Amino acid sequence: MIPGLDTYVKLGLGDLVVAKLEKIENHCAQILQVDRFSDCCPNGVQVRGSRKIQRIVTGVSACVELFQAAVDQKADLVLVHHGLFWDKDSRIIQGQLKKRLQILTSANLTLMAFHLPLDAHPKFGNNTQLLQRLGIGKKKPFGQYHQQTISFMGQLDEAMSIERFAKRTMKTLRAHSLVVLPFGPKKIRRVAVCSGGAPELIREAKEKGADLFLTGEANEPLYYFAQEEKIHCIAAGHHCTETLGIRALGKHLARSFGIEHIFYDCRNPM
Repeated sequence: MIPGLDTYVKLGLGDLVVAKLEKIENHCAQILQVDRFSDCCPNGVQVRGSRKIQRIVTGVSACVELFQAAVDQKADLVLVHHGLFWDKDSRIIQGQLKKRLQILTSANLTLMAFHLPLDAHPKFGNNTQLLQRLGIGKKKPFGQYHQQTISFMGQLDEAMSIERFAKRTMKTLRAHSLVVLPFGPKKIRRVAVCSGGAPELIREAKEKGADLFLTGEANEPLYYFAQEEKIHCIAAGHHCTETLGIRALGKHLARSFGIEHIFYDCRNPM
């Protein structure tokens, strides 16, 4: 038994069929509107292995633990939010990257990744899933990143204290810990979110009238801005705030193509 096996979520779908990778690839590119985004990484297939897909393993980030889990579960496709290749990285295949590629190629695993298109999607995206799970409705566009909108903000049905909202966030996301900056109004109603590492978007959240900004990562300037501009902020973890989108996309593909989806959570505390 591999560590973390109890974190798998399997969807019973009756008799499974084999789907062609190209059909899944084209479907994802279409529904996620990949061509609309300027990104710092390739979106879509990053390593082309098996073209016959019966079982997908999804996870937040491409890593050895996730790849090994996919091998153990006899998956054909690994689908992630954070892939292997980034513009800022070296083009030399060595060390960590070489080890990861060896696992994929030895098992003939295909790797597919979607970054900003998955953050921004109005149904399957990390941010819309965050709003939905936390009971935030009446969503509207939020989060300008490189001249493109990648997130949403909305309104709670019932105003609540920062303490109550923090408890809801902790429980809903199964967060390891929260950074809570309680500098906003006594009651929270308007909430802006941006999953992952987006502390700078607290400025836009304040400009658009949010009582609270929820993101994944905190940095040192975030504290002073929240304190001096009187806005609440919660940082719930980069990994933790980005488990929902990839899981939702995996479920959608399983239902659309009649294949099996297994979500594996590495439980990264960062």
